[in-house]
Amino acid sequence: MISEFIQELEREGKSSLTIQAYSKDVEQFREWLDETIGYETDVITETDIREYRQFLNLHKKLKVTSINRKINSIVQFQQFLYRKGICKEEVELRKVKQKNNLQMDYEVKVVEKQDLYRLKRTIEADGNKRDILIYYLLFATGVRCSELVSIGIDDFSLTERNGKNNYSFVLIRNVKGDKVRKINLNAQVVNAVRAYLEVRTNTLSSKLLQGQRGSLTRLAINKILEKYSKKAQLDYIVTPHMARHTFCTNLIKSGVDPKTVCLLSGHSSVDVVYRFYVNSSKEDRQNAVDNLLV
Repeated sequence: MISEFIQELEREGKSSLTIQAYSKDVEQFREWLDETIGYETDVITETDIREYRQFLNLHKKLKVTSINRKINSIVQFQQFLYRKGICKEEVELRKVKQKNNLQMDYEVKVVEKQDLYRLKRTIEADGNKRDILIYYLLFATGVRCSELVSIGIDDFSLTERNGKNNYSFVLIRNVKGDKVRKINLNAQVVNAVRAYLEVRTNTLSSKLLQGQRGSLTRLAINKILEKYSKKAQLDYIVTPHMARHTFCTNLIKSGVDPKTVCLLSGHSSVDVVYRFYVNSSKEDRQNAVDNLLV
């Protein structure tokens, strides 16, 4: 099959150097695969390529560019086998490429505990029931700003906690990918919702958050947070996305498993949660080695 693959590359007009590189990469991979699984096979799976990528990274200690060049060759060969009907599923290059660790070294901006208390205290002292609810929805549900302004009154299910399966929640409909997710609400959010609904302006709009000029927009939410950030004398302006990062980070640090965080926040995958929130800060990494006893 490798010979047929090479012939196809030649028909495509690939240069001799490119064909030579593809051939060498595939041959080395096949030798590793046969030795690893203990028998010869024509089938290549995504798992095989991922394991080989790890082998090149940890044992061969190749550079990211070199690893990805080899992985590209193998994926091209695997896709050739897929077209021939030998492999049942086609591997996508983007799913098996080696990521640069420096690109993963990304810290999210969160609102620290003391600043969070100052912000909360300032908003509650002002007494605006709508703004208090905005605070709790942002920091206790992790909703995106676009989701927040789209929440309708009918999206809430508020109940009394008189059983372990009897809980309050809000349905988030305007999310990435047009999916719907359910976010559980704690007592603080439930109380804030009920308090706001008692004073909410009568309007034909079903949107939850209302202002003097109608339903609140994303810009309005940002201006509200800016006003209270300055009033609380914070050194920075809190944004809805910082609230979302704070929500996810606090869940992870309190021991909530990443899958649950993924479901509550509406992140696309658990990998995203791991990348941004699991031991993501410089402080976390330093604490990890400081607490290591060897």
